[in-house]
Amino acid sequence: MTIKGVIRNVGKKALNSAHSYFYDADHKKEAMKAVHVIQEYNSQKLTHRSKKIADEYSIEVLGSKNYSPWLYVYTLVKGNFQEGWIPDNFFGKLVCPRINKELRAMTGFKSFTNVVLRTEALPDIAYYIDGIFYNRELSVISIYKLREQVSTSQREMFVKKDRSGRGTGVSKITVEELTEDKFQRIGNCVIQSSIKQHEFFEEIIPGSVATVRITTIKDKSGRIDLRAAYLRLGRKDTSWVQSDNSVRVAIINDSGDMDSFGYTQDWRRWLSHPDSGFSFENRRIPKFKEAIGACIELHNKVPHFTIIGWDITVGDNEEIKIMEWNSDHCDIKFSEASTGPCFLGLDWEKYREN
Repeated sequence: MTIKGVIRNVGKKALNSAHSYFYDADHKKEAMKAVHVIQEYNSQKLTHRSKKIADEYSIEVLGSKNYSPWLYVYTLVKGNFQEGWIPDNFFGKLVCPRINKELRAMTGFKSFTNVVLRTEALPDIAYYIDGIFYNRELSVISIYKLREQVSTSQREMFVKKDRSGRGTGVSKITVEELTEDKFQRIGNCVIQSSIKQHEFFEEIIPGSVATVRITTIKDKSGRIDLRAAYLRLGRKDTSWVQSDNSVRVAIINDSGDMDSFGYTQDWRRWLSHPDSGFSFENRRIPKFKEAIGACIELHNKVPHFTIIGWDITVGDNEEIKIMEWNSDHCDIKFSEASTGPCFLGLDWEKYREN
């Protein structure tokens, strides 16, 4: 190897090491903040023994104590330590890049989703790509025709920018706001119809459409299966669900039964929605088995991905609607803490740093 090659390799290793350090540091800060909140507000305490078990497991199985903080969170929420948990930073840094590879960023391109999935379950109306409007079939359409098309059926629409997620990069617009100038500022995006949600979700909290995160996995035999699910609810006076301002409730079985507790983004535990007072106990998600089937069917179309997080909802007509799909670090921490370990039998521990 030439001197330039040696220098290049050394530099690359140094950059990777720095990125890994700061990545883990950010996760530690987030996880330890969650530990503090859970212990202060949820009447749960991390014992010295549980902490020791998590530390030993993190080092011996996962290769570093850097993965202990999320194991502390999982242990607090679950009540005891469980072997097989995947810490969120271990998944994001080591697992996801290996199992979903370079394609994992693709699901962030909202205007590209239906090119791949080809499903009526997406509420897509049109797309704006490189300064040009396209209809749902990707034929060029003038803004005048588009306005005419949506004015008869849509009072409001949602616009989602490419490379956006977690409720960011979303805006609600009216037909009158459908202008060239506005979309030049937004950039490439999808225009989606507004959805009237099922009465079950409307009763919990009106104003924003509730979403169900369904996580499907391709196992070692190629079979697609459900591994985790939870309900994500908006807060008072929000027009759509935002990850950093929501309530999450675990779904504990294939029938769609909800956990008795919900959690706000800071990991505080609630028996009912903090804004509406809707109790979570003895509730069941409508059309949940059908939603699982829809997600598995779609995942079978793209076996290139080992893990996909689907955000779905159920409309007032009981139709399943796919809001988004996620393949790049698709939030596993809440499911791991509430219903995990969710990913047993996949041998993800083998991706540990040596």
